[in-house]
Amino acid sequence: MKKRVLIFGATGELGGRIARLAADAGYEVYGVSTGTRKNDLVDFSGVKMLQGNKYDNGFLQNICAPLKPNVIMDTVPKTESVDLYMKNFPFVSNVFFCSSTGTYVPLQSLPATEQHPWMVETPCNFYFHCERDAYSLKMYHEKDFPVTIFRPTNIIGPARVPLDLWGNRSIRFYKMLKAGQPLVIPRCEDIMLQSGYNWDLASAFVLAIGKPDAVRGEIFNISCKRAIPLGRYLKTAMEYLKSSSEISHAEPEELQKLYPDEICMHWGLDFLLLHMCFDISKAEKILGYSPARTTQEGLIKTLEWLESTGQL
Repeated sequence: MKKRVLIFGATGELGGRIARLAADAGYEVYGVSTGTRKNDLVDFSGVKMLQGNKYDNGFLQNICAPLKPNVIMDTVPKTESVDLYMKNFPFVSNVFFCSSTGTYVPLQSLPATEQHPWMVETPCNFYFHCERDAYSLKMYHEKDFPVTIFRPTNIIGPARVPLDLWGNRSIRFYKMLKAGQPLVIPRCEDIMLQSGYNWDLASAFVLAIGKPDAVRGEIFNISCKRAIPLGRYLKTAMEYLKSSSEISHAEPEELQKLYPDEICMHWGLDFLLLHMCFDISKAEKILGYSPARTTQEGLIKTLEWLESTGQL
């Protein structure tokens, strides 16, 4: 029998791509969404779509549980998801959670592996992810909750505006580059960035379906192969957009005055100024994960999409 995969958040940037790749791999795929969001970039043919709230116990019990999925995927899980899934899907073989490499920052070593410290709150890490991940793994060890945690880096690819050098995803940044207007940025050119192309990231989840015993209780960093300096990232964008913009620098406080609508300090500009450099060899070895796009290639594909949709 074909494995049955139930995907919560199936119309999202990663969820939709996971659904498409899982269906292409021959799995029986059910996608769940609230019905309030569309994903026009993914073909959902062959994916059976359900509408409902994943935090509604009745929906899980009466609609989802009778499907008897072998694998559950949640691209935006919360801590409460763990108890809901243990209660309603005691028979499931694997549960895949999407987390973030933002759990590790600030990095104490480069590149950071899955063994890097992450269960302590820092001024800039995604501690809400840490709390959920820690509880998930606690339930794995205590109650055999079959969780696998995937930690993607900064996501890039057609679907949304790419990271800018203000620590945001502002289309204004790229419009100014394209128009050749002067731009002020922080002194960040030597900061390392490691993005993950959305289709590549989705492939890791689907590869893990075929490794049910090897992935339970594990964490996997997923991304492109290598980090690059933000200076190279900026140069890639400027070359693609044929930008003649003059680039100058300012301290974060001055930038916030210059671009008040674009600059957010916490989890924004402050986060941009932290190195993002990760080891993905565990995913390569155990999953057979092989990202096809570099950060530069992902950035160009995203800018092409923005132009083709009239946003840039």
